Amino acid sequence: MNEKSLNTYIDFGSSRIRIGVFDIESSKNIFTSEKDCISNFNEKYFDISKSNEVINYLIKSAEKKVDTHIKNINLMIDTPDMFSIDISIKKISDNKKYSNNDIHSLLQEGKNLVQNNYFNKKIIHIIVKKFIFDDIECFEIPNKELNYNSLIIELKFICFSKNILKKLQDIFNVNHIVINNLYCSSYVRSANYNLIFENYKKKIFLDIGYNKSTIIVFEDKRVLFFNILPVGGKHISKDISILLKIDINDAENLKKSLNKSDTIFENKFDKNIELKSSDLSKQVIHARVDEIIKLNLDNEYFNSFFHQNDNSVLIFTGEGSKILNKNSIYLEEKFDFFNEISFFEEDSTLICESGFNFGKEKKFQEVSFQTKKSKNKGFFEKFFYFFN
Repeated sequence: MNEKSLNTYIDFGSSRIRIGVFDIESSKNIFTSEKDCISNFNEKYFDISKSNEVINYLIKSAEKKVDTHIKNINLMIDTPDMFSIDISIKKISDNKKYSNNDIHSLLQEGKNLVQNNYFNKKIIHIIVKKFIFDDIECFEIPNKELNYNSLIIELKFICFSKNILKKLQDIFNVNHIVINNLYCSSYVRSANYNLIFENYKKKIFLDIGYNKSTIIVFEDKRVLFFNILPVGGKHISKDISILLKIDINDAENLKKSLNKSDTIFENKFDKNIELKSSDLSKQVIHARVDEIIKLNLDNEYFNSFFHQNDNSVLIFTGEGSKILNKNSIYLEEKFDFFNEISFFEEDSTLICESGFNFGKEKKFQEVSFQTKKSKNKGFFEKFFYFFN
């Protein structure tokens, strides 16, 4: 096959790396694979020394399957240092008729404002929360003529460390691979899974990874909130290890066994210790989950937001959430406003498909921009493509 007819996505997780190759014309998944690999994406303690061999193995396996060299990939990744910025940009006019140029200029102004103040960060997603023409709120570009005195665009930017990106590029350069696009994995995946839960008006995705947890709030198709906390499955294992005074590896095995069986560490502990260990471990897990929710949603805005409508769902995703499948989650009474709690099962194919779908479909709220060379002026100009 020709590489130009293929689209390759790599989901670079802290505990596992996945690859998916798709035929662009048919949108079919041709190859999917995964391999365990522990990495640390914390900027201060960054370590992906074990990933080079794994990436090389996955690329070679994919090339053998599709019978062509893979030179370009789209990278999906979350890091504990990622963050989002919300800003509002305002334009005043004298009862001016709205035009796309007004929106494009404000988008560019907002992007420049964030980039100039966070020069060591790369903007990887620009999300439009809403347009406000005087007192009229719109969630999409109006398809009718509007005269306005004031135009406000509310924007959300998801930012990524340029320093980490440089190190990632170096790793892929060793394997002769160019990163075409960089995506926030948890955001891209939740945007895809959001369609599955379209019967719910309000949705919270809690993605528990190895080194971090991401919480994303949707109302219908619209992203309202995004945050990453440096708390994940590894930290739960450490808590269990300290509490039970056991080795970290035993704590990890204990944690993983909780959703599989009532029997824990057979022939190692007596039955009473097993039950006590299980109960304490569950308490640690529930406390961590409660902490993540409380840090993000314990405010007047979200309490009011969710109590306005009972049609809401809390969705757990990520490798770290698998330990919750057969254990009840008891939320504090003030968070007991969800109509349902769902444990969404992911696999490598579904994860990589989320990236492929995000890349090929029109993305509600998402602003994309391309660099295009001007033939007349001889320099590079930025052109925004909204909802493209």
